[in-house]
Amino acid sequence: MTLQNIDQLLKRADKLTPSERLLLASRLIQGVRNEMPARKKMRHKWRDVAGILPYPALGMDAQLYISRTRSDDSNRRARVIRDGK
Repeated sequence: MTLQNIDQLLKRADKLTPSERLLLASRLIQGVRNEMPARKKMRHKWRDVAGILPYPALGMDAQLYISRTRSDDSNRRARVIRDGK
């Protein structure tokens, strides 16, 4: 289809009501989606991402980071419970 034909279609579509144009756009998009091959959603495995960060990531050992984060969360929860905020 040439650019001229597309321009003619757009001019004809301009004469439609807004709801008719939305319906036309929806059907055009759905038609294209139906023609596209279905893509399988790839699931990553942990072993695929293991080791992508340089050691030490975030400037500290991973176990130290986890321990510190858990401790911070526990302290924050205790403060919320204690203060009621």
